[in-house]
Amino acid sequence: MKGIPQQHLLQIQVDTLFVTSRSGRIMRCAGPDRAPAPRLHLALGASGAIVRVRDDIDPRIADEIETLAAREFPLTNPSASPRFSDEYRQLLEVDEPLTDHHFGVIHHLPHRTPWNGEVTLACHGTPEGEALVARIARDGMPDDLVDAGFVDLSHFWEPWCVALVEDKIASLAFAVRLGEKGAELGVNTLPAYRSRGLAAAVTAGWSAIPALQTRPLFYATHRDNTSSQRVIARLGLPFLGIRLQI
Repeated sequence: MKGIPQQHLLQIQVDTLFVTSRSGRIMRCAGPDRAPAPRLHLALGASGAIVRVRDDIDPRIADEIETLAAREFPLTNPSASPRFSDEYRQLLEVDEPLTDHHFGVIHHLPHRTPWNGEVTLACHGTPEGEALVARIARDGMPDDLVDAGFVDLSHFWEPWCVALVEDKIASLAFAVRLGEKGAELGVNTLPAYRSRGLAAAVTAGWSAIPALQTRPLFYATHRDNTSSQRVIARLGLPFLGIRLQI
């Protein structure tokens, strides 16, 4: 959002991800998927590190991790890695080496991000979205969506936006995290419709939903998710920082 410093946006993004204790320890993930909480989440941007450690980690180990994080160099390169990545792994007694799936990139998703393609969208809270919900309630969830994990309408995490191809749902954008201060996007394009630019279109559509205009929006992904990184590049989303999750 205009006027919010980059590091403050990064702080909001981290705060949106987790429910934390008063001491700042991770208690659980904040999303509707009830995903297991990481032992460590480190976000690193142009003004330094923001670190969160799970609340069941030995306090001595947590203190050592936070001391190391305070010594991290600021990073502005999406391909860079934290200075003490291996030390964090060793402190947490993780035997396997870190891979690109442990690392990720964090981008700001501006409100009403422009997209020039011609794609039919139906979004939560619109007449088109209500008609789509009514159709699914009447006819059931399409098989390809069920195969993708969208078993019923409860898996359309609000607010959501979908791209339609020949009146069939081809790509979905939804709120994987929705907090008072920020919201993070999740995108799923069904296999038969990939490589058509639909993920970028539905991401832009999601960014324009009225209910989301009062909070910053974020798009984060793993380094090994090349399709999501293509969406980021197509939309020209501003880079905020990198992350390490263990």
